Amino acid sequence: MKRIFAALMCVLMFAVLLVPVMAEEDNFLAEIGEIPCPYATPTVDGNIDASEGWSSAQYIDKTNTDGAWGGEDVVITGNIYRAYDDKNLYIAADIVIPELSLSEGEDWIEGAGEDGNRPGWDGDVFVYTLDPLGEMINNGFISDPGVWYCFGIFEGNNIRVYRTHVNDAEVTDTVKAEGSVTDGGWRFEAAIPWETICKDVEDISYGDIVLTPADIVKEGSVIKGEMLYYDRVYDAEATERITGSRYATICMTCVDGTPGTSATPWMLKAYGMHFVLGAKATADTTTDTTDEATEAVTDEKGNTVTDDKGNKVTQKATAKTTTKKATTGTSTGGNAAQTLDMGIAMAIGALAVSGIGLAVSKKRR
Repeated sequence: MKRIFAALMCVLMFAVLLVPVMAEEDNFLAEIGEIPCPYATPTVDGNIDASEGWSSAQYIDKTNTDGAWGGEDVVITGNIYRAYDDKNLYIAADIVIPELSLSEGEDWIEGAGEDGNRPGWDGDVFVYTLDPLGEMINNGFISDPGVWYCFGIFEGNNIRVYRTHVNDAEVTDTVKAEGSVTDGGWRFEAAIPWETICKDVEDISYGDIVLTPADIVKEGSVIKGEMLYYDRVYDAEATERITGSRYATICMTCVDGTPGTSATPWMLKAYGMHFVLGAKATADTTTDTTDEATEAVTDEKGNTVTDDKGNKVTQKATAKTTTKKATTGTSTGGNAAQTLDMGIAMAIGALAVSGIGLAVSKKRR
């Protein structure tokens, strides 16, 4: 009996010791998956003003973002925003990071020969890579990279953009971006033209995928994508800047059935953050007119006025036109206020009934 008890105690102690290890490995809990992307045209000035139509914030941390290329601990947190209109896909981010490294020039750290390691700049880099409508995945580009749009921040709050994995070059003149350093990190806003996205996808797919903005910009379209973040730090021993960690918003399970955590993050199959395009703004115009084109003229007493020959005097009927303001299919502001008022009234009523019930109960006792 003593031996059995001792054996059980050993198993229990081993399990207790194992818990921290398992908890550490289970930091990544779930992919971000599909999130709404509203129709709006925000001003790209680096301020991320919610009143300009940006989506609600998508929070990122170690529970939905994984350490890449070696399982590094995820130390960044932040919020990602998105929007779209007929001309651009808009993306914004507000990143909090323990040590921010401003970029000084083009990337010399990773080397241009490695497919997964080309973020364009030599400081911290926020990368957004996408697969419009999932067309690259559908055409067999499962283990390939998509186009990378790489955002880096330089001295003077200067945001510059580099495109990699196809036609590698700085595209700051094409992809407008603005941002600034913050107390805990940095933020930026950017507008990526649909025309640019379509051309880049065609080039990276060797001409197999030909899309137009009209093909993509529709309610319900899904832009499959991923954020990758390059965390650059200074290495005192090497006396130079190195890549401390890389992070990616991967999926739980890849399209080929493999776990997202075991896939190389830059592969298209590992993408785990997808924008679902919302409804466009629509105008609702109502026009009311009389049934007849003309109407009789009446005097002060309501009698019909006639001319010298006894014919009725008529005039053109007045058309009434009522035009309503344009609304979006996702707007629920007015209904939400009414629902809130009704909910408060019902809650007060429920409390009143409960109070009466308690009073009656006390009397009976």
